[in-house]
Amino acid sequence: MKFFKDKESGAVLTLAVSVVVIMITLLSSVAMLNLVETDHVQTMYQHDMIQGELLLRSENWRTHLAIEYNKNRPIPGRKVEMTISDRMTTYEIGSTQETKIISNFLGYTVAEGKAIRSTVTAYRGRLNSTQSRSPVKRKTEKIITAESLAQYQYFTNVEVSENCDGNQEARAVKFWGPDVFYGKVHSNDDIWIQNAGGGNNGGWPTFYDFVSTSGILRHYPSAMHLEESGAPMEQIFRGEPEPGYQENVPEIVFEPTAIDIRTNGWNPFEPDVDIACVKINGESFSSWEGKVELVEVREIDVYSWYPMNSAQANAVIAAGGNWYEDSDKIWTNYVPIYDTLWSPGQTGYVSNQSVWCECELWIEGEIRGKQTWGSAENIYIIGDITYEGTPVGSAPDNEDNPNRDDYFGLVSEERIYTKYKHRDPETGAKISNNCNDLYIYGAYAAIGDGDVDLFGDMNCHYEGIFSFEYQHPHGSTPHFHGQSPYSLQDTFYTYIDLHKFIYPPSDFVPINLQGFVMHGNLPATNNMCGYPYESPGYINSYPNDNPLNYAIPYGTDYPWYNPVWPESSADIVNCTERGDLYIFGAIAQTRRGFIHRSGNDPYNHPTPFEWDLEQFHYDGTHPSTGYNKIYRYDSRFMVIQPPDFPEVYRGFGVNELTSYDQQTWYFITPDL
Repeated sequence: MKFFKDKESGAVLTLAVSVVVIMITLLSSVAMLNLVETDHVQTMYQHDMIQGELLLRSENWRTHLAIEYNKNRPIPGRKVEMTISDRMTTYEIGSTQETKIISNFLGYTVAEGKAIRSTVTAYRGRLNSTQSRSPVKRKTEKIITAESLAQYQYFTNVEVSENCDGNQEARAVKFWGPDVFYGKVHSNDDIWIQNAGGGNNGGWPTFYDFVSTSGILRHYPSAMHLEESGAPMEQIFRGEPEPGYQENVPEIVFEPTAIDIRTNGWNPFEPDVDIACVKINGESFSSWEGKVELVEVREIDVYSWYPMNSAQANAVIAAGGNWYEDSDKIWTNYVPIYDTLWSPGQTGYVSNQSVWCECELWIEGEIRGKQTWGSAENIYIIGDITYEGTPVGSAPDNEDNPNRDDYFGLVSEERIYTKYKHRDPETGAKISNNCNDLYIYGAYAAIGDGDVDLFGDMNCHYEGIFSFEYQHPHGSTPHFHGQSPYSLQDTFYTYIDLHKFIYPPSDFVPINLQGFVMHGNLPATNNMCGYPYESPGYINSYPNDNPLNYAIPYGTDYPWYNPVWPESSADIVNCTERGDLYIFGAIAQTRRGFIHRSGNDPYNHPTPFEWDLEQFHYDGTHPSTGYNKIYRYDSRFMVIQPPDFPEVYRGFGVNELTSYDQQTWYFITPDL
């Protein structure tokens, strides 16, 4: 006891020291545990950051392919779960897209694309328990731009003409003297060049920008390589860098669709409309809706002689004749009469959007802003299509006064034609025409691919082309007023040629009447058959001296092949050579369309006595017809395309294709 008393102070000190040591050890352990825990948490956060970056990098490609598959569908989100021991981490990844305008330092738009923003957020917790959000959240932005068909002034997938089932002469479509191009030209096929006179380049076409082909350049008609034929290459191809052309380049995949216009476009027309006639005035438009209806099936008697104008009708009557009684009735035509019944259509306002119609579309006007029009059927350009912000005849990409606002696109799932003539839908009487210089601004795509199962070898006649209407003109006899053979009263004579010719052409006509089967023969000296040209023998054969040996009339046009049938040769001849076709923009087409025809091609005129439109035979020859091409590219389409315009696809990955080009991809500060 005494010992402990004597040592009490020492024991207390020892105890105190022990307690202090224990406390220090305990605090050290706690601190060490904290350090370990902090290091573990930090390691997890670093793992989240690394894993988040890897997931965002994969998201970069996933969003690219998602937009490629369907650019109009919101990009679906996704979750990635990772389990280690008894803990699980969930990464939520979401992406959005919006239009991105890329401007230069002056504020001018230099590109238009999509901004894709992707965010990844991590959540952690034990298995089967509520997870808590990790403080790690990362975000990226990617800018992509699309390459559309508008980025080529002249893009053709197949150079062979719609007469591809014929011989080489029928198949070839050539560039020739009057053709002048100021923008890029590309074809996935051989390009044919011909020196046939005209123009201001010694009879050769002129290309001021680069020309590329996945085939080679060929001379027509020799089929030799153009350079080997001795053609002046530098004189023809003036683009930079020299030489201004390249052959055997990789094909650009041509699989355009109008799905974007179908999906996003406004359809203002009734579903039972056959034709929509649209006139654009700035951002507004007016329209007429046409329905093609069968009016009647008319019985039209064919006579061995019939007057072609009031002078002949009156002369016969003045001589005491009556052709209804004195001429033979040799046939009866049963003719279905169709008429287009027009009614006022939709009016509206179009701003930075597309418009779609399921029917045939007729269109013209002055454009303001961005707009694209599309049709499931053929499109007919019935007049100039110009920009409000660009003087007609000037380039919209003029460096001194560029148009920064107006962009136009026109897309047909079948074909695009410049219209020959048409009757005004409102009055049905006034005839408008494209018989002089035609000015067209914008980007145009004729993307029809026909139906091989339905048309077989003739499918090329149904594929997309940019061309002109009424390529094989022949005269026909207009209606006229004259005296009745039974009285002096004024009579309105209609469908004159259907009283003179057997229609439709038939193989069951007796031999002595076969000359009356509808044909387009003669007069060769005038190079165009039909009224007012007529056989003197036929005119003077009234009354017929020999019923078994009738005088045969000269030929005529096929009924209603001419959009304003019947029309005399005298009126048509003023609209054969239609002037210059000025295009400020871009053209893309499945198959090369004719812009000018010689009138003598044997494929379409195999004989002087055969009208067979189903086989594309247009009877006798006719004068040359069509336009001279003067095409200037609109370089603004390199960075900005009309809304929902079809795109160009290039190789991407191994089995995928894309029309988009990634411009930038970078990390940005995420939202809180």
